Amino acid sequence: MAKSLQTIKSDLHIHTIHSDGAMTVGEVMDIAKHKGLSAISITDHDIVSGVSDALLYGKQIGLKVIPGIEISAFSVMAVHILGYGIDHNSPVLLEMLNDLLEQRQTRAQEILEKLKRFKIELDPQKLPTVNIGRSHIAMELKNAGYVSSIQEAFDRYLGENRLAYVPSKRISPLKAVQAIKESGGKAVIAHPLQLHNSKKLIPLIEGLLPYGLDGIEVYYPTHTPDKTAIFEKLAIQYKLFATGGSDFHGINKNNTINNIGETFCNLPKELR
Repeated sequence: MAKSLQTIKSDLHIHTIHSDGAMTVGEVMDIAKHKGLSAISITDHDIVSGVSDALLYGKQIGLKVIPGIEISAFSVMAVHILGYGIDHNSPVLLEMLNDLLEQRQTRAQEILEKLKRFKIELDPQKLPTVNIGRSHIAMELKNAGYVSSIQEAFDRYLGENRLAYVPSKRISPLKAVQAIKESGGKAVIAHPLQLHNSKKLIPLIEGLLPYGLDGIEVYYPTHTPDKTAIFEKLAIQYKLFATGGSDFHGINKNNTINNIGETFCNLPKELR
C-alpha cells in the first residue's frame, strides 16, 4: 500500500500590493504563519516582482513559498491561469509579462480619459505607476467620494458595458499555459466555477491538456461542497492535481480582511 503524503496545509492563491492586493509580501506571510499554514504561493496578477522577497522572507520565518503568478487570459470569456514553481527570472515569461504590463497601462489611461467625460478626474499620484488595474481605479473612485463602494464603481463605471469600460487585450489561455511551462512551472486553471456554469470548463481542459495543463483550483471560497466535489472528480478524470486557496486581496477586494488560509489545500506532491 502506498504511503499517503504528509499534510502540508497550504494557501496557494494570495495577492499583494504588487498587483491588486492591499498588503505587502511580508504582511501576508506573517498572517499565513500566524494562521498555522506551512506553505503559500503569492500569485499576483501578471507580475512576479514580489516572488524574490517572498522566497527570502519564507526562509527567515520557516514558511515554504511556491513561486507563483496568476495570468489574466481571455478566450470566449475571462480565464485565469495560475502558474506554480515558475522560474520568475525566465526571459520568456518576463517578456510576456512586460507586454501585458504595457497593455494594462494603456487600458488604465483610456479608462481615466473616459471618466473625465463624466467630470471625474482622479489624482494620478494616488494610483499605482505600474501594474494598474480596474480595482485600483475603483478604490480611488470610492476614496474620492464618487461612489460609495468598490462594487458601485464597477456597477456604474468599470464593469463590462458600463460608462467607462474599456475591453482588455488579453492573451489566450494557451499562450498563458505555454509561458508557464516554458518557465519551468505548472499550469493550473483558477477559480473554475464561472467556467463550469457557462459550460466552458471541460472544453477548456480538453483544449489545454495537450499543451501541458497540470491542475485545477478545486478548493476556493465560493465553491460549495457540491461544486467542490464536481471539480475533485474532474481532477481525477483528467489526471490533474488539485490546488486551493483564499484568493486573498485584503481591503482592496471587498472592504474586509479576507481570511488567508480559511480556504486551503494539502500541497500537491507535484509542487513539493
